Amino acid sequence: MKRCYRGVHYDDTPSTLDVTKGEIGGTYRGQNWRFHYLRHIPEPPPTHDLKWRGAGYQTGKPGVVKSTPVELPMTMVGTRSWFINNSRQKAFQQTRVTHLDNICQSLEHRLEVARAKGDQDLVRQLEKESEQMTCPLR
Repeated sequence: MKRCYRGVHYDDTPSTLDVTKGEIGGTYRGQNWRFHYLRHIPEPPPTHDLKWRGAGYQTGKPGVVKSTPVELPMTMVGTRSWFINNSRQKAFQQTRVTHLDNICQSLEHRLEVARAKGDQDLVRQLEKESEQMTCPLR
């Protein structure tokens, strides 16, 4: 049967499946219709074993999903998260030490300036602060 859609002509080949009209139907826009059922079940499509991001799956066969073994044991996963947390802790510790060094350098500079001015009260306060911060004075 020759058909045309938006100026494109093509040959329509009718379905070659053997169908029967079902009992369910009705009227739509003045036309009667019925469901059509296949008389025989067609052959299922071929199956293919495929993988996507390490997860195996099959095409053509719905249903049971085959489980895939985990590549890394759970202890390794825990070790990896421990490694990430441990590296974060090391970075935090290093930042903390650097911050404390900067505070001690600032305190040392302020102490030198106070000694140069001869302000003994400020020198005593800064030395006391240095003891509380556990900063080694030079």
